[in-house]
This record gives sequence, structure tokens and C-alpha cells, in this order.
Amino acid sequence: MKKAWIAVSGLVVVGGGLLTYMGGETIDRFNPLVKEKDVYVLTKGEAKPDGKRYFYMLNGVDESGDENTIKVGVSGKDDYSDSYLKVHVKGKYVYKFEKVQEKEVPEKAKEKLKK
Repeated sequence: MKKAWIAVSGLVVVGGGLLTYMGGETIDRFNPLVKEKDVYVLTKGEAKPDGKRYFYMLNGVDESGDENTIKVGVSGKDDYSDSYLKVHVKGKYVYKFEKVQEKEVPEKAKEKLKK
């Protein structure tokens, strides 16, 4: 019985560790170890259709210049083409986003986005 309890406990710990390490939109949303932050992105062209919604796969840059890839869902394919967006994320999970003017984007982020 004791060996079974140790095996189950070990599987729970390893499984939880793998889920935390591998991440993903849903897992990042509830993971207390992942920090929330604002990321700036520059959309180029039209969004790609995926069912009833359209999505951009974008390289986001935070205020300190760190980059990560995020998936932003929009209702129309032309709604945000060639625009700067400020996206509030937690890992890969997108809470909300808003269109911003170029002058509102931090310089470090703007430099990396224009490359």
C-alpha cells in the first residue's frame, strides 16, 4: 500500500511539473508561477481564419525588450491590419488587447518590432 501511495504521489508531482514546464494557453491562465505583463505587437497583413474567428500569430515584445510568440484572436480579418497592439498576457494566454498609437509603444519594443 505504501509503495502504491508513493507511486501515485510521484506521478502527480511529475505530471504537475510537466504541465507547468510545457505551458499552453489554458495552463498558463491558471498557473500561479507565470506572471502577467503587457506585450506590444505589430500586426502585418490580414489575420488567418480559424473557424468563425481570425487569428494573428505574432512576436510580442515587452517593455524590457523580451520577446515571445502569442496568438491573438480577432473578429474580422482586416480589423487590426498593420497596427500596433498592446496585449495583456499571462504566459501564452491573452486576457485582452487594445489598439495603440506608435508613440505609445516603448522604444525598446518598437526597435525589435520594426526588424
